[in-house]
Amino acid sequence: MDPHYPIRTAARLTSLSVDTLRAWERRYQAVTPERTNRGRLYTKDHIAKLILLRSLVEQGYSISQIAPLSTADLQDLLGPGADSEPAASDVPLHVRQLADLFADFDDIRANAELNRLAILTPPRDLVLQTLLPLMREVGERWHKGEMGIAEEHLVSASMRCILGSLLRLHPPRARAPRMLLTTLSGDFHDFGILAAAMLAATLGWSPVLLGANLPAAEVIRAASRIRPVAVVIGNSGRSLTAAAIGELASLLPPKVSLWLGGPFADQSKSALPASVVLTADMETFERLCVEALR
Repeated sequence: MDPHYPIRTAARLTSLSVDTLRAWERRYQAVTPERTNRGRLYTKDHIAKLILLRSLVEQGYSISQIAPLSTADLQDLLGPGADSEPAASDVPLHVRQLADLFADFDDIRANAELNRLAILTPPRDLVLQTLLPLMREVGERWHKGEMGIAEEHLVSASMRCILGSLLRLHPPRARAPRMLLTTLSGDFHDFGILAAAMLAATLGWSPVLLGANLPAAEVIRAASRIRPVAVVIGNSGRSLTAAAIGELASLLPPKVSLWLGGPFADQSKSALPASVVLTADMETFERLCVEALR
């Protein structure tokens, strides 16, 4: 069965805005997508024609003149060697479709699909193949201005629900090592620590997720009460300094490791205390989790 793409996915595949797509359909009948209760759905043939139309418009052709032409005629007009296939993407289609649903504030269908995947997919695969790519895709769209803070918070809320489901379905064993996860004041992005908590739970840890934007004094107080094996600080690369991390590491209880996730400037790494463990990606984080359990 040929794939059918919602309008936001079609816009991304064709490098056209959603408004342009709607205008070309309404005014010029460039393509006629299927209309369902899910909205407009585009086929691969629609995508191919739209890419050709966009290329010709960029060359100076009027959309009103070329919209009625067939795909073959458009290809001939554009000349040999023109590519009507969408650019390859390393983002899985199901992840792009989930991001499209959240972008449309269709959290009901998005959460239904996430729940379906959570039932069918092993927890580790769910985190690495769906949730992490979804977080990256939403982050990319946020940076490009294609999604706002509200949509990002909507995804975060769904991630917390999935985390709760994972913990209920895979409760930590008795005396499982505890891990405290948070971001420091000024960093409101919790995607990284959400994913890390989910992955740690699947590996046998008991994660304690304190959310984002936590003052360092509260991190220290919580660590003194919880006595985790590790404190994981998420870092979106905005305002975290080596001095702040060094001070936090020095005030944690003895035998509590400090793991720093996310990007950190190469020129600042040498200023970090030797006790701070850098986890730049989830593969490194997973390895550390496994090694710490031995």
